Amino acid sequence: MYTLIGYPVGVIVEAVLLAKAPNRMRFAAAGFPDVFELRRSGSQWLTETGQPVEIEFILFSARQGECSSKPALAGAAGAAVS
Repeated sequence: MYTLIGYPVGVIVEAVLLAKAPNRMRFAAAGFPDVFELRRSGSQWLTETGQPVEIEFILFSARQGECSSKPALAGAAGAAVS
């Protein structure tokens, strides 16, 4: 699944979800040397170094372009850092 991951410093990374468990998700992204993992702590998702991130999943279908619960991240998809 295509995903946008927003970091606190304003960087948005385009990634593909590879695996999901209740408290862990593994992603692959261009520009990253290996897959990376995010872990849930309470209601937040954190990087391996403990930074909180926002995650948005983008859905595509024959009738719709992009759907996201946060328009700010969806609008930034074209300007995302990869």
